[in-house]
Amino acid sequence: MSRIYDAIQCARETRSKNGVDTAEYLGEMTLPERRGTPRRDLGIDLTVYGRSAGETAFYEQARAIIGNASGGVLLLGVPVLEGQDLLLINNGTSQEQICNIVSVRTDRMEICEVMVSFPSPNPDFWKPSGTGRVI
Repeated sequence: MSRIYDAIQCARETRSKNGVDTAEYLGEMTLPERRGTPRRDLGIDLTVYGRSAGETAFYEQARAIIGNASGGVLLLGVPVLEGQDLLLINNGTSQEQICNIVSVRTDRMEICEVMVSFPSPNPDFWKPSGTGRVI
């Protein structure tokens, strides 16, 4: 028999000795949550200032789609690179926040999903305009 089959059999036997279900299906691996605060869906308009991948200064109207106290995900039409700093302005509250680009994913030619992190947690940045509650 193969080593993989032997390993699966050994896992099943160990699970049955420990009182765990011995079904064919061994279960799904669950990863612990690494985020300090949960992510929330957003729909917040932003003005973003920074430098494009070609080092040209830009500002652009963007949309935050996901966020938490430590950062978020924005849709941006300017090509940017990981490691760059951006200045975000929440258009509803005029609050400013410096952030660092952690990851960039391009699904379409014109739009990039840009994941950013804040230097220190700021849950109030994602507050929508006209409300006292934090998103």
